[in-house]
Amino acid sequence: MKTFWINIMLISLLITALSANAQTYCPGEEFTLHAEDYITGELQWQYSYDGEIWEDYTGANGLSIFLILEEDIYLRLQITDDECLPAYYTEEQHIVFNPAPDESNAGEDQLEIEGTSTTLNANDPIEGTGIWTISSGEGGAITDINSYNSEFTGTEGTTYILRWLIYNDCGYTEDFVTISFANPVFPCGEALVDTRDGQSYPTVEIDGKCWMAANLNIGTQLTGTDTPSDNETIEKYCYDDDPANCTTYGALYQWNEAMEYSTEESSQGICPIGWHIPSDEEVKELEMSLGMTQIDADIENNWRGVAEEVGLQMREGGSSGFNVQMSGVRTSGGSFLYFEGTAVEFGYIWTTTEATNYPSETYAYRRCWRTSNNGVGRYDTFNKQYSYSIRCVKDDN
Repeated sequence: MKTFWINIMLISLLITALSANAQTYCPGEEFTLHAEDYITGELQWQYSYDGEIWEDYTGANGLSIFLILEEDIYLRLQITDDECLPAYYTEEQHIVFNPAPDESNAGEDQLEIEGTSTTLNANDPIEGTGIWTISSGEGGAITDINSYNSEFTGTEGTTYILRWLIYNDCGYTEDFVTISFANPVFPCGEALVDTRDGQSYPTVEIDGKCWMAANLNIGTQLTGTDTPSDNETIEKYCYDDDPANCTTYGALYQWNEAMEYSTEESSQGICPIGWHIPSDEEVKELEMSLGMTQIDADIENNWRGVAEEVGLQMREGGSSGFNVQMSGVRTSGGSFLYFEGTAVEFGYIWTTTEATNYPSETYAYRRCWRTSNNGVGRYDTFNKQYSYSIRCVKDDN
């Protein structure tokens, strides 16, 4: 609350104020006018909207007056003394209100924009100053934060929420707009370059889905008994703790680390933007597109599709182009087993689907390939601390 003091001096018929300048307030603001150096006479506070026609405030006959006003106004104090005629007045005080800021309008949402830039379309404020900020979304940039129609640049496949705030000395208003950029159209069959580290992966289209045709290899290598943690760093193992094996066969990941500590089906996990780890159901669809029957696909904790040689088709050099490598496994105890060139060779991938035959908190579905078996194993018997390969599949556009 602001207090405006008026000093009244009996020696002058025109009473002067402490400040004769117009005072600026905001609509609805509270303030008090107070008279000092008063000796005698009857008091009456008065107001005017034009400085010419004056009205009395009913019952306002004291040294102070408390006001809540909404528009520009003139104020003065009338003093009547029976021994001093006529009545005299303080100098009028002009109370000027600063307009409230305009109501903010950030414009219509802009969704699935092709490319990486767009023009924002907020309202151009008359009262107040506008400013853009990015409320959510990584990698966005606003060319001119104070321009209602600034250019905005973002990242393909990313959604942003922007705030348009209009403010002045009397407060602010705000509004939000959603801006999303479409995933780029990826020509399946060409190499996928992971922009996070520059590594390149072959891709193959099978039954309308685009799959990586090599195992993912991203992250910081752990060795020995070191274990990954939820620390915002992707952590991987290389078979036999040899980084050359990651280069040739891809990395091995514990389930929780690969999922980035989510349990959501078909989640992105550690895959590049626009790609995700397949669910158990998605892998079943892939297998059936290569000839496996629905009955076989639904079999659990056994090998399936042997007669149709689905596993053979999916292994390295097979007709599907999926090219499963015998990349082995790191067990929950830290041992490495079943690598290419050993007595028993296996290749594995994780799915995003948690186990149904064992505790889902600690088990999940995987796929298995073996050089001595032409089928594909579907199991949920090993816990999430085992480390397997990851294959990513492209999101549906």
